[in-house]
This record gives sequence, structure tokens and C-alpha cells, in this order.
Amino acid sequence: MDVYRRWFCTCSSTRVELAYEAIAEGETDEPGEPTCPRCGATPSSDPRRTVSYEDVPLFKD
Repeated sequence: MDVYRRWFCTCSSTRVELAYEAIAEGETDEPGEPTCPRCGATPSSDPRRTVSYEDVPLFKD
């Protein structure tokens, strides 16, 4: 069973899912790091400790 990790930020009164930033074509094949659209926090740079995650199981048919 595989899992998908969803990242969230609680910098405001509501929990917001982090979005992956688009990387310019040709720079890298890996996706960028998820970033909060409101405060800019990422899992590796979270000075206020507002970023958390939730693992969601992916079921195969």
C-alpha cells in the first residue's frame, strides 16, 4: 500500500493545504517543496511551527 503525504499550515484560523510551486521546465525533474500560499512556510523552513502533515493511504484496484 502506498501513501500520499498532504501538508497543511495553520498560520491563520483555518487549516490550509500547502501547494507545490511550479518549477521552470528543464531545471529539475523533481517537484518543488510544498509552500503555504499565505505565509510562505515550507516543511524545511517553518519558523513559527505551523506546518503539519497527514498521510493518506492510496489503494490500488
